[in-house]
Amino acid sequence: MLASQDQSNELGITVKKVNELGYGWVITQHMIDIKRLPQIYERINVITEAASYNRYFCYRDFWITSEDGEELAKMHSVFVLMDQSKRKIARILPELIDPYASEYTKKIERLPEPEKIVADEQVRIKKYQVRFMDIDSNQHVNNAHYFDWMMDVLPADFLMSHSLKKMNIKYKQEVHYDDKVKSSVHIEEEEVIKTVHQIKTEQALCCTAECEWKTNH
Repeated sequence: MLASQDQSNELGITVKKVNELGYGWVITQHMIDIKRLPQIYERINVITEAASYNRYFCYRDFWITSEDGEELAKMHSVFVLMDQSKRKIARILPELIDPYASEYTKKIERLPEPEKIVADEQVRIKKYQVRFMDIDSNQHVNNAHYFDWMMDVLPADFLMSHSLKKMNIKYKQEVHYDDKVKSSVHIEEEEVIKTVHQIKTEQALCCTAECEWKTNH
């Protein structure tokens, strides 16, 4: 995400400029595929490209590669432009997208929805209070904290013995300062080792995710 922000800054599309226009960029979904994790002291490349956009959605790709070009991980992300005063999705402004020289498309991508937790499934739950330091420039919880909440609810022995292989995470509702958050997970250890996550406040379901794992050898 820092790589994409660096690109935006170089093109003059800074957070300050977007905010002064009354808008903010919001992520709605990440599709992550991890082939292997970088090793300690390994030098890596972080690459990003604003791939395409339509009237309401922007699609951006990210890669992590080794120095010799081996692809370690890839992420496909969906962004929308949020009207800060109305708290609604806005049409993409030409002045905020033209500098990226990305492709315009009429197509709206239909990415798969993460699997949801079924009511009678066994789950693990942890609760959190949103702190001021969890809030970003859009005045809601920074997306990185959702990952923290989802991983934190998993048992330590599971995290020590497994590595993340794939993740599909979808953000549905904003979480705000002082909200009370409940992170839930259902663990499936069958042919495919999978965890299904949800983040809820007292008011709404805010985020869902589906993760595929591999066993460490």
